[in-house]
Amino acid sequence: MFRAALIVSGMALLAVPAHGAITLQPGEWQETTTGTEDGKPVPPEVEKTCMSPEEAKDPVKQMQEMLKDPSAGECKKLDVKENGNNVSFVMSCGDPKMLAFEITANFTFISATRYTGTMKAATSMGGKTMTQDKKIEAVRIGDCNPAAQKKK
Repeated sequence: MFRAALIVSGMALLAVPAHGAITLQPGEWQETTTGTEDGKPVPPEVEKTCMSPEEAKDPVKQMQEMLKDPSAGECKKLDVKENGNNVSFVMSCGDPKMLAFEITANFTFISATRYTGTMKAATSMGGKTMTQDKKIEAVRIGDCNPAAQKKK
């Protein structure tokens, strides 16, 4: 559940920057996430992803397509605000009676190859709410591996 909220926020992160003056370079990115879940520290997570030139060209469209995917759940709210090199968003998805999550995130784009951010998420399921409070550090580490892209 937490991972699903984090994955959605990560995709949203990639979707936001190119909408305005902020742009990222396509290629392989490494994102390191630290923080807490339900108030308890969790080990850092390191994830590598490949942003294609198509995704970099219109990442907002990529996010909109992702939100249409039934596996993303019903998203009722996506509020994105850009101010200089800072982007914030609030995203609310799901049905509170079943499974729902809300994510609030703030990102600072230091360059086309580096960004930092914070994310708070609350996931509700069966009357129980679980929380995340995360810090994100991301850097572009090179070109995408063509062999890995073919496996997608």
